[in-house]
Amino acid sequence: MKSTLRGARSTFKAFRRQAALLTVGLLAVFVAFPTAASADPVPGPPAGWSTVFSDDFAGGSGSAPSGQWMYDTGPGSNFGTGEIETMTNSSSNVYLDGNGHLNITALNNGGAWTSGRIQTTSANVGAPAGGKLEVTASIQQPNPGSGSGYWPAFWMLGPGQWPENGEIDIMEDVNSLSDVAGTIHCGTDPGGPCNEGNGIGSGLQACGGCQTGFHTYSMILDRTDASNESITFYLDGNQYFSVSEGQVGASTWQAAFDHNLSIIFDLAMGGGFPNGQCGCTTPSGSTSSGGTMSVGYVAAYTTG
Repeated sequence: MKSTLRGARSTFKAFRRQAALLTVGLLAVFVAFPTAASADPVPGPPAGWSTVFSDDFAGGSGSAPSGQWMYDTGPGSNFGTGEIETMTNSSSNVYLDGNGHLNITALNNGGAWTSGRIQTTSANVGAPAGGKLEVTASIQQPNPGSGSGYWPAFWMLGPGQWPENGEIDIMEDVNSLSDVAGTIHCGTDPGGPCNEGNGIGSGLQACGGCQTGFHTYSMILDRTDASNESITFYLDGNQYFSVSEGQVGASTWQAAFDHNLSIIFDLAMGGGFPNGQCGCTTPSGSTSSGGTMSVGYVAAYTTG
């Protein structure tokens, strides 16, 4: 009986050792290969900065984005840009993928395009006087080969009258070019110090791999020099364009950017920008349905 018990204890200890090794092995696998839901964590604030807004788009597959967002719906013609889609709140157009991403998908329904546009429920982020604001997002642009007419955008809008109360376009691309453009809008339309309705921008810049993987698109609004504030645009942390208060005048700049703005994601189809780039009417008959802009996270940080 004692011999049997010792054998049982020995077998049990061996089992425990094997189970422990198995557990360690599984932990190693999870560490080496993190789950898709944690693939795009929101970065912590840089040293000396504070996080004032963020979303990692966690949630069940097919669910709506969190209550930090609201939908802008209706015909694209309502937005004054010439786009031809209808923006909806359908989970076919705007949805979480269950792996930590917000997807906005444009669909062609017998020649009638639908897509999505969401924005924060208020003008919730701004650079404090004497400080800075950074707004950044990890985005994969619509699939290569989607075709002409696709117009993904990550941008900010001031409350009230456009363009007087400001717009900052942090990421735009058109016609599936795998490019990026950063632009500001301010002043009066048409013309004025900000050259409306085109704004002051970088023009389309090469953005290699931006349709096949996630890249970071960022903007820093710098108010540390009250006599010459600036807005600078970055792709993957590399500066590619900057515009300063001195280019448009103090009163115009202050009305546009010295206050809070809302954050917007949308995927338009057709309109002035894509049509102007190609000198044609977009989308075309060869434009494919189902192109998707995917967002891994968005965050805003300030210094005070």
